[in-house]
Amino acid sequence: MASSVRQLNQISARKKISTVLVAILAVIALAVLAGLSLIAVQLFSQETEIGNLRDRTLPRLIKLSQLSQEASASIAIAPALSTNPTRFEFETLLSRLKDKRSSQADLLLQLGELMSDREALESLKKNSALLAGNQTALTTIVRQQINVRKRLEKHYEMLRKLERKIRNKPSDANPTGAANDRKVAAILRLQAVLLDPVRARFSRNRREIVAQIANLESGAGQTDGGDAPEGSFLGYWLQQGDRILADKAVSLANGFKIKALVEENSLIANRLLNSANAEFELSSQALTSQIKHIASTTRYNQIFMVLVFAAFAAGAFLLWLTLQRRVFRRLDSMREALRLYAERRENPPLDPVHDEIGEISRAVRDYTARIDKQEHELAGKTSALERLSARLAKYLSPQVYESIFSGKQQVAVTSSRKKLTVFFSDIVGFTELADQQESEELTQLLNTYLTEMSQIALRHGATIDKYIGDAIMVFFGDPETRGPQEDALQCVKMAIAMRQRLSELNEDWQIAGMSRPMVCRMGIHTGYCTVGNFGSDERMDYTIIGGTVNTASRLESAAQPGEILTSYETYALVADDIECTEQGQVNVKGMAYPVTTYCVIGPLAPAKQRAGRFQEVQSGMHLAIDKTRMSAKDKSAALGALKRAIRHIDD
Repeated sequence: MASSVRQLNQISARKKISTVLVAILAVIALAVLAGLSLIAVQLFSQETEIGNLRDRTLPRLIKLSQLSQEASASIAIAPALSTNPTRFEFETLLSRLKDKRSSQADLLLQLGELMSDREALESLKKNSALLAGNQTALTTIVRQQINVRKRLEKHYEMLRKLERKIRNKPSDANPTGAANDRKVAAILRLQAVLLDPVRARFSRNRREIVAQIANLESGAGQTDGGDAPEGSFLGYWLQQGDRILADKAVSLANGFKIKALVEENSLIANRLLNSANAEFELSSQALTSQIKHIASTTRYNQIFMVLVFAAFAAGAFLLWLTLQRRVFRRLDSMREALRLYAERRENPPLDPVHDEIGEISRAVRDYTARIDKQEHELAGKTSALERLSARLAKYLSPQVYESIFSGKQQVAVTSSRKKLTVFFSDIVGFTELADQQESEELTQLLNTYLTEMSQIALRHGATIDKYIGDAIMVFFGDPETRGPQEDALQCVKMAIAMRQRLSELNEDWQIAGMSRPMVCRMGIHTGYCTVGNFGSDERMDYTIIGGTVNTASRLESAAQPGEILTSYETYALVADDIECTEQGQVNVKGMAYPVTTYCVIGPLAPAKQRAGRFQEVQSGMHLAIDKTRMSAKDKSAALGALKRAIRHIDD
């Protein structure tokens, strides 16, 4: 039970950093989420207000403003109807009134969808209906007044014509025109009545006109009668008098009605205008309230955004501070400890805090302890491998050993075709020498000889292929090469150095009691060989095979004691630096043609190098000329051969 509790405590301790980080992140997330939620709520409210503003308040304000304009226009149009307009003016005003009524009806219909105050809407509709009824009655009376005025104007024109007739034709019974003057006065009196707009004088003037007409009728019986102008006037009066007076009475009555309707129109239009203005004011107040609410919501959103940003920044700072104190500094210390461990192998200190990093610190401490232990074991194994490798290196050429351990060459059964220079040497009469020497002395003698020769070979870059008793086989050009010519030159120089060193060894051995000197013969040939690993996956040998190896071996067998014998292929590559003499031709087993051989004398003196020598090697041509070795006869024969070669090339 106690161990379980300790394990739980360890688990909770290990999770302390993650718990703190999760808590900080949770607080940040909750703060940001709460802020974003408040912003979302405010934005939704703001969107609702803006929607109401766009869909109801602003359109309602616009429609109420238009309704006020229409009411104001109605107030302006109605007085124009009371100014005795002409028929054209009346039709124009009537058309405008119809447009206004239609516009008011449309506006009220649209306001019915925008206004929530049904009482205010009904008041607007009622005033609009009253205004429309007033305008209808007004237009009806005005149209009637226009017709009456038109008839009165016709009567007036007829009276003027009669007046002019009476003035222009005096009566025969009264040449002075006094009677006509009475008739003219009656006509003028009647005209004044027709033109008089005052109703208060109409009854008195009407009685006077009737009395004057009665006098004219009594005096008309003493005249000629109906054909006189005044007779025409009386006849016209008898026919139209009652209609004229009735039309005048109707005109005066209509004038009073028009005035009353115009005043009523102004009152109704003002009530409509006041109602529209009152509703407009209420809508304006609602608009102002909505704008304030939107502005307030915007401020709240800004405040919430600032708070969210501040909460996020504070949480981020707290998170960074926690990471800096609880994680980064300790990780830096751990990294520095690991660096010191890598440089000085100082064990890193343990982190005292029991959390995830403390666990990592203890794990690193365990790992470093294991590394130290494994390094100690590895050092011992490495030393053993180095000793073993040094022993194995004795069985391989240094170049082959280096190429294998550096990874340049694969340890697999594989081969390639390369141009190499191959060297063979052996000791002349080694069998008799072995019979004359004790085995210990012979072994020491042979090992000394092979050691000295091997050192010379390695100094010149040779790859030691194998030792065959007292014989040595080396080659140049693989695994490293300096080029065919330089490889061949180093091989010949190696052979010269071996011959010289063997001479020095013979002097030492002679002093030591060796009766007969040790003499070697050497063979060198340059050509293409197959080089690589030969054998099986379990046991392989790095060597070369091919006709070039066989030829080099035959040249070594054909050489005289102490002689270095090369083929023409090698001689052509070293002729500019090595002095050689031609030795004739030898037959090599396995080759269809004899091999021309050259005996190596030694390096050419600087004054003789390239003097009298010419060499050119190209594809399909190999030309070498040494004038120092030619007689006059040889030169003549060479010229002939060159001429034949030129003709052969031209064909």
